[in-house]
Amino acid sequence: MTAKSQVANQEQRQLKEQAMQKLWKKRARSFREETLPYFRYMGQSGFPLFLSLFVITGVLSYFKLIRDVPADFPTALVGIVALVPVLCWSPFRTFLQAADVVFHMPQESAMRRYWGLSFKRSIIALVALCAFMLLAYWPIYRQGTGPADMWLLVLAAAVLRLANTAAAWRERQLAWSGMRVLFRVARWAATALAWAGMLTRAPLYAGGFIILLILLFALLYRLPSRFVIPWERLIEEEAATRRRYYVFFGLFIDVPTMPSRTASRKYLSWVMNFIPYRRRLTYDYLYAASMLRMEMGGILLRLLVLFALIAYWMAEAVWLSGWGAAFAYAVFMLIVGAQLGGLRHTHRYTVWRHVYPLPDAQRMESLIRLDRFTMLIIALLMWLPACIMLLRANCLLAATAAPIAALVYLFTIRPLRLRRAFAADAEED
Repeated sequence: MTAKSQVANQEQRQLKEQAMQKLWKKRARSFREETLPYFRYMGQSGFPLFLSLFVITGVLSYFKLIRDVPADFPTALVGIVALVPVLCWSPFRTFLQAADVVFHMPQESAMRRYWGLSFKRSIIALVALCAFMLLAYWPIYRQGTGPADMWLLVLAAAVLRLANTAAAWRERQLAWSGMRVLFRVARWAATALAWAGMLTRAPLYAGGFIILLILLFALLYRLPSRFVIPWERLIEEEAATRRRYYVFFGLFIDVPTMPSRTASRKYLSWVMNFIPYRRRLTYDYLYAASMLRMEMGGILLRLLVLFALIAYWMAEAVWLSGWGAAFAYAVFMLIVGAQLGGLRHTHRYTVWRHVYPLPDAQRMESLIRLDRFTMLIIALLMWLPACIMLLRANCLLAATAAPIAALVYLFTIRPLRLRRAFAADAEED
């Protein structure tokens, strides 16, 4: 090959890389423009105001804590719980689409800048998050008995953050999903051990332990078979990220329907056995199965745990004589109801409704029954821990007013709203 042809090939390669770089920026800009209107709707819903309430409460509690840290405060445990997730969590936005397997995989060698922009975006965001958490933790740590200085913690956090970013990319490259999960669990556990050592042991020994762990994992990641570029894995992650965005936006406004994943969730499937085998309960069974196996089931479980913890903490602090927890509980019920309300769109356009002799007229009543039962269970489990704390604090009125208001909402207001929504959907159809 002559020098002239080599120069031409190099120029052609650079042009392809520049085109891929422009494609990444175009897709990132397109996603921002696509989601911006939904952020506006979210802002108009009052959710930021509600969120700011918790932020202000958290900031006040934080400053109260750092002014007088108790002698028996679990400084190291708090540091592990607060920092390990931000050190290990490694999202990777690529903005890939399913068609890229056909059109862009052949140009894989020219996508160096494309992947570089994704890594740059991920690293900058994660480093900023780690820096924020470390700065918030340092006033607590320095009042304890920890041996490390600030600059040593910063250095250790930076090393662990970069190592986790590289390790997460290696995990994405692995060919077998089981091996990927195993390595991820091991990585999180090793990071927790390394960070715990940094907080509690002499910096020299802790630093040596971190280096040994990094070398060990570098060797282990070479053993399993892997892809150079895990296209299918990256496309799945991108689709899952977009779904999460739209599930969040769906709490405030109707959003385009996204393909949803299903999961067996055997720890909940036993609930289906309590639905009698009757023709009139066909939709009860179908809606229950859809709720438990779709993403909605996992979201409801996570919301239940999160909201129950927040209500419990607010009740334990007896904020506003218990009415703070009651108000938060009411807002949480509305959020859960908004999420569960999307269930009415399930099986709305399926063809088999018009093929099989199913009681279509019972669809609305089946949905209302399931909705009421689900909301009752969530309302009970969400309020029970907070109610116990309020009763112990003699806040009887707040402890009883919240569940009474929830029952009134579930048996009067919510069924009417569901019927109106069903009627509006029928008019659109």
